[in-house]
Amino acid sequence: MTIPADEVLQADLLTFLAAEPEAWAPVRRVYEQLALCHPDVTEAERTQKYRNSLSLWANRVQFARLHLVNRGLLYRANGAPDTPRGYWKLTPKGIETAKKVQSESTKRQVEADLEALASEEAAIEGVRTKRLVAHFERNPKLRGAAVVLHGTKCVACGFDFAATYGPHGHGYIEVHHLVPVSRMTQPSAINPKTDMTVLCSNCHRMIHRNPHNPLSMQQLVAVIQKHRNEA
Repeated sequence: MTIPADEVLQADLLTFLAAEPEAWAPVRRVYEQLALCHPDVTEAERTQKYRNSLSLWANRVQFARLHLVNRGLLYRANGAPDTPRGYWKLTPKGIETAKKVQSESTKRQVEADLEALASEEAAIEGVRTKRLVAHFERNPKLRGAAVVLHGTKCVACGFDFAATYGPHGHGYIEVHHLVPVSRMTQPSAINPKTDMTVLCSNCHRMIHRNPHNPLSMQQLVAVIQKHRNEA
């Protein structure tokens, strides 16, 4: 079974509702958004009937909701002031708790990434590997460190995945090597602060649109600003 533990669902429910404009959402949307956070949950688990015609997935989400209600973090069914029927809404205490959950989660991720980075002070990237063709290995720990250092907003255009896609886009961004890995002729020490940056998918594609002559960050920003001025 791939349905996450109750504690995980409680944290996800808090985080999702806290990101909504009024800290509330209709039940159907809650199920859909939490499912997006856990793509490993199978269709069979989401639709398998349990009790009272609820699916196994909906039943687990309901249990998480009930535990939040009992903790005073979520209003009881139809008990939230100025809220339509069929909506789940965080209490003021729930909103504050959600902020703490998000802060602690971010802190743990940052600590893990920085610890991984510190453990390999001479972080080497670009090692040639012989397979069908020579290619360059990428170090995933460097990517995590780059995100911690540069954030999750595109440094070229300012696009924020979370602002557009909500919880489904939270924490997503693409990492760009200022010196393309394809141009590395030998292993190179990579500093994620000075040698890497973060871009949205569109800007990343535009930089590499001509694989033989990729744009520099300065050139990309100039292109964006010129188009905005002409628009």
